[in-house]
Amino acid sequence: MATTQNTYTGDNSTTLFSFTFPYLEESDVKVSLDGVVQTQTTNYTFANATQISFNTAPGTGVAIRIFRETDTDSPKATFFAGSSIRSQDLNDNASQLLYATQETVNRRLDRTGGTMSGELDMGTNKIVNLGTPTANADASTKAYVDSTIGTAGGYAAAAAASASAAAASETAAETAETNAETAETNAAASASAAATSASNAATSATAASNAQTAAETAETNAETAETNAAASATAAASSATSAATSAASALAAFDNFDDTYLGAKASDPTVDNDGDPLNGGDLYYNTTDDVMRVYTGSAWVTAYVPGDAANITSTATGDVSATNVQAAIAELDTEKVPRTSTTGSAVLPSGTELQRDGSPSAGYIRFNSDASSFEGYNGTAWGAIGGGATGGGTDAWALEHDNTITTDYTIGTGKNVINAGPMTINSGVTVTVPTGSSWSIV
Repeated sequence: MATTQNTYTGDNSTTLFSFTFPYLEESDVKVSLDGVVQTQTTNYTFANATQISFNTAPGTGVAIRIFRETDTDSPKATFFAGSSIRSQDLNDNASQLLYATQETVNRRLDRTGGTMSGELDMGTNKIVNLGTPTANADASTKAYVDSTIGTAGGYAAAAAASASAAAASETAAETAETNAETAETNAAASASAAATSASNAATSATAASNAQTAAETAETNAETAETNAAASATAAASSATSAATSAASALAAFDNFDDTYLGAKASDPTVDNDGDPLNGGDLYYNTTDDVMRVYTGSAWVTAYVPGDAANITSTATGDVSATNVQAAIAELDTEKVPRTSTTGSAVLPSGTELQRDGSPSAGYIRFNSDASSFEGYNGTAWGAIGGGATGGGTDAWALEHDNTITTDYTIGTGKNVINAGPMTINSGVTVTVPTGSSWSIV
């Protein structure tokens, strides 16, 4: 029998698997994991003509199947009247027919008998004309199942009736046992009640003796209470005098506080709450502005600034557009040029040519890390900024520049450019010299 598939079991590490059958097109080779067909490129690729490579190693125990499913929707080659017939086209058509036949033979189930290697999904269709089952794994007919269910149902009904009778007998026995236990409990309760009555009589005698003693003690306590009441009356009179003095002091203290904190008012008061002149340090809460105000001795001023710096207003000035202190500080910190120290250096932005501003404006300046030099934007293009090359001393005796032009450039109108040659202009790059301008290479 011709080989039309190869099977493997995943081990969670192997990604490369071989197959041994011929095919016409890569699309005719299919791959499945646990019966689920995978997608080429997304899940696997062809390592070569006889091996596929999974993008991720199949897990341990996963069933891997590499099989051929030749396209039979149309022939590989179609011939027309008068056309040339190539042997390759004839061979391809023959191979297509052969491969499709092999796949059909390998996957069909012989009507005379055979064993399936996969599950059979009937959809919503029926399997008809089955025989009566004889083995445990045989398919059953509806008649056989109905007959079996009917016999089992009779047995189940009889068992249920027996169970019901047994339960009724058990309930009656339990009821008799409960009645016996109740009678025994009632007898014990009667004996206990008699013992309790005898004990209560003895307790009543003791209680009578204790009551007499308690009456004598109460008489003594009443006499003591009378003496204490007289002493309390004297103390109460003294306390009343002290309370009157404390009340007067408290009233005076409240008046002093009321004259200092004047409470909530809609506008600046001109006298205190008693109608007396204001004193320096007087306070009140202004309900119109929602602030606390204090009297300086001559005028009312706000006692504190409400909220944090984000709530303190400021006027936009120069390049600072913020209108509150917090935002102005943040804007200054973001837009400032940092420095190393008060006597050190300003730190300019540094980066490659690809990191330049997308929409620069004339006057921008930065350090070009590709060219290792400063550069500025003149409104049209970026250009180098800096002195000449230095030797052992500090004399700037030369100007260095690149000898290869890699980016389109337009010389400014009315401007002249001079370079030390030779110069190379990269393919696809244009240097534009406007009318009235010139470019000299020496």
